Amino acid sequence: MLSILALAVFASSEASAANPVRIAMITAKTGEAGPTNSLSFEAARYSVNVINGDRGILGRPVELLEYDNQSTPEGSAEAARQALADGAVAVVGCNWSSHSLAMAEVLQKARIPMITHMSTNPAVTWTGDYIFRACFTDELQGAGLAHFAGDKLRAKTAVILVDRGRTYSKGLAKSFAESFEAEGGAVLWTAEYDSGNLNPDMYLENVSQLDPDLLFVPGGYADVAAFFGRTARHNVRAARMSGDGISVKLYSYIGELADGVYFSGHWNRWVNTRLSREFVREYEKESGKIRENTQALVYDSFMLLREAMEWAGTTDGPEVRDALFRISGFEGVTGEITFDRNGDPIKPLTINQLRYGGLLYLEQVHP
Repeated sequence: MLSILALAVFASSEASAANPVRIAMITAKTGEAGPTNSLSFEAARYSVNVINGDRGILGRPVELLEYDNQSTPEGSAEAARQALADGAVAVVGCNWSSHSLAMAEVLQKARIPMITHMSTNPAVTWTGDYIFRACFTDELQGAGLAHFAGDKLRAKTAVILVDRGRTYSKGLAKSFAESFEAEGGAVLWTAEYDSGNLNPDMYLENVSQLDPDLLFVPGGYADVAAFFGRTARHNVRAARMSGDGISVKLYSYIGELADGVYFSGHWNRWVNTRLSREFVREYEKESGKIRENTQALVYDSFMLLREAMEWAGTTDGPEVRDALFRISGFEGVTGEITFDRNGDPIKPLTINQLRYGGLLYLEQVHP
């Protein structure tokens, strides 16, 4: 009898090993977004290694499926379809909101849970009830930045420059403008630019003439660098601010001209919680220096999926979705997370400044 039981246990173990939990990571390896998005894959590999080193999910190993969306919405939708064909039961990604929107439509129809780690446009989770995010929304981010600008920087006037081709930039600009004006500030000028054919001097000449207290550019590294790297040439005296689309890597674009730039973030390595300290120590021991808050957001996304699957007792999409909505007070590296009815987390954001070639953590803003 014991030998039969042992054989049964062995067979069950073999079946579990042969039936891994497939989770996909979809974002850019190539194209315009590739240089910054590629960190997400590194963080996904680390996260899966941590999970598999701790019994996997439901006693089964996790298999990471990686897909390059080639920095396009079309590539993101195609990657999602391929992930489904390959048996993915959940997906993490993308970085850019326009990419996540395209992917979300595919996964919502398939009833497969998705957590975007970096897409902050509110419309992403409006796609449906299988779509979640680990990052804050542009609504919360814009409100937090506007409050900081008025309360701490004493800014009364602002100019906003918006990338017309990027959903993220337009959404964050709108949220910031509404909140800034609601707190008594005045937006003197909002202008759209084409990041693929950018002439920053034309815009900065107008900014110089308007002489605002604040110049807000919610774009990506290349366009933010193009504007902020040339403000001194045009005698623009405004405080320079961006969103979570940039970080300390801005120094690799414009060197010391990045000094003084304010920006929002989802997490900072100097956040002093037990889980944050442990994550920094273990990640850097295994995978090298943490360069972006993206890495912590990817980690939280995978751990949220693990929590939901363990709670549900299955990897079945509808039940995992229901479990994600029931999560309350989840202790993440980037803060305590509770999902609202849209699948958006209620969590803090950080305000940072680039100083002396590095990053200065200023404060956390809570919703």
